[in-house]
Amino acid sequence: MSRILLSLVFVLLLSVSLSAQTQDAPHAFAVRYIGSNFHYPLEQVDDLSRDDFAGGIEFEYFRQLSNSFDLSFPLRLAGAKHPLNADGSSSRDAFNVGLDALLNFNIYKGKVFRPRLFAGVGGLLLDIDELSMDVPLGVGLNFYLGNNTTLSSTFAYHINNVDFRDHLQAGIGIRLAMDDYQPKEPEVMDRDGDGIIDAEDLCPDKFGTAALNGCPDADGDGVTDASDRCPQTAGLAKFQGCPDTDNDGIQDVEDACPEQAGPAENKGCPITDRDGDGVADEDDECPDEAGTVATNGCPDRDNDGLADKDDACPNLVGTKENGGCPDTDGDGLVDRLDSCPNEAGPRENKGCPEIAQEDREVLVEAVQAVEFETASATIRPSSYAILNQVADILKRYPGYKVRVNGHTDSIGSASNNQELSERRAKSCYDYLIGQGINAGRLTYKGYGETLPIADNRYAPGREKNRRVEFDVYIE
Repeated sequence: MSRILLSLVFVLLLSVSLSAQTQDAPHAFAVRYIGSNFHYPLEQVDDLSRDDFAGGIEFEYFRQLSNSFDLSFPLRLAGAKHPLNADGSSSRDAFNVGLDALLNFNIYKGKVFRPRLFAGVGGLLLDIDELSMDVPLGVGLNFYLGNNTTLSSTFAYHINNVDFRDHLQAGIGIRLAMDDYQPKEPEVMDRDGDGIIDAEDLCPDKFGTAALNGCPDADGDGVTDASDRCPQTAGLAKFQGCPDTDNDGIQDVEDACPEQAGPAENKGCPITDRDGDGVADEDDECPDEAGTVATNGCPDRDNDGLADKDDACPNLVGTKENGGCPDTDGDGLVDRLDSCPNEAGPRENKGCPEIAQEDREVLVEAVQAVEFETASATIRPSSYAILNQVADILKRYPGYKVRVNGHTDSIGSASNNQELSERRAKSCYDYLIGQGINAGRLTYKGYGETLPIADNRYAPGREKNRRVEFDVYIE
């Protein structure tokens, strides 16, 4: 206890002579009382009441590398109980000196406390004649006390390359942030140096002119930059500093022809045929884009007689009845809305042909017809025929997609059933791809035992629940 008190008194005396300016100063200094345990490897420390702890003092210098990392150099002087054998039954009193280089990672930089992790390498001198290498690993926690002073605590395990020198070390003390003293700069009466004192300067931090009470005017048009909508181009006060190059009473930023005078009703442009399409601007619905007489001067990129602005498909030849869009299969649904643009089908089926009743019956039959080896995702050869029929249907209806959904009964664990259903659905998915069906038209998913269609308490119900469904749909 006396050594702790002496250490704290020493730290307080030292803090009087150190200047601290900011809590995050590039440099800091810490002094701690430490307790160390020279023992055996960490996994053998099972009795912290043993009388083999010894105290000492540690001095640590910190240098900030970034907002998250510090480099520090702790020097410690401490007594120790040094075991001479593996069970600690024989030991000797020793004195050690340690110097480490640590990299500190600041986990969180709060206003009150700041935890950190550290690791490094150093040397340990025992009784001034036995030098060994030391690798410290540990944690630290600082509590901010005010005036750039923190209560600093550490806990570390030191790995040593010499037998019986691995040890624990805990410390507590004071850490002070240090930096060079910066005297307060004298108050400047003319901060921007433009010859106008701050008390009379409307823009005291920006160099300006006397005519504008100290505010800047980059383009010299008599309008301050703060009020100038065009601060880099000289203009007129009535246009808030923006120019009117052709003097037609319309400022350039709003003038469609800033270098040619024209009336306001023509956006500052002369009455002409600006786009040169043979339609006068006054009659041209698109005066700035070359078009055709048939479309009142507006462009028609696909030449289908419908102006691009009115054409829902301006790059594809279509009909006026379809808003300028094509209908390749002539089913009354334009291609851009038709999921099967090359096959005629009803609008309510997104333009795709209806699947024939006999084909739907095949898909329904496949639900119970596809069989697998017991507790396996291997498809039985007897099921190949029905799967081939499913693949043939998909080839004849290319606009449709399929969800392959796997289901099981409730025998076994839910997790195993979920996995089995997914693997069985995947097996059918892979088989259809092998039959030439594009993978982009197929998806698969397993539902395990979650969606039964019959009672799992009885064998017939469980047989119905063991199924693979082929859900055909159109996007």
